[in-house]
Amino acid sequence: MVYGNALQSYRKAQVSGEADPQKLILMLYEAAIKRLHLAKEGLETNDPRKRGENMGKAIAIISELNASLDENIKTEEINFLRSLYMTMMTELTKVAVTKDVKTVDRAIKYMSELKRIWEETVMKKSKANPAASPTPAAPQPKTPQANPQQYPAYGNSGFKAQSIAV
Repeated sequence: MVYGNALQSYRKAQVSGEADPQKLILMLYEAAIKRLHLAKEGLETNDPRKRGENMGKAIAIISELNASLDENIKTEEINFLRSLYMTMMTELTKVAVTKDVKTVDRAIKYMSELKRIWEETVMKKSKANPAASPTPAAPQPKTPQANPQQYPAYGNSGFKAQSIAV
């Protein structure tokens, strides 16, 4: 169960402060996609509890991704991400009333594409240059911070241990 392992790793990293910020962003994408799939299942099986709980958590994760964008950087890419995250949160909130599965499908598609891009660019760079990402053996601060020159879109606000519960 990949999701369970990712969630367990995220929680362990939350406590120990060992996860690097790039990995945490990837884990948030994975968790959002999983929650969106579960919310869609809740819609399709007419299970309002399953839909509601998972939709709420997906929206919270997307909100956290939005909050983790560095406020001091104003580029076209960051503005696009902010707009996309805000639009997804707004549209997903409406699903409780509209029961529109297509909206959830679009959100899954967007989040999957963002995850793919993150893996192919940021995570690949981290693997190619191990010095760029912290190693678990090295002591890490309680709140990991991204190197703004290396990954300018994300600041440190999204990496607070108590900021999100999934």
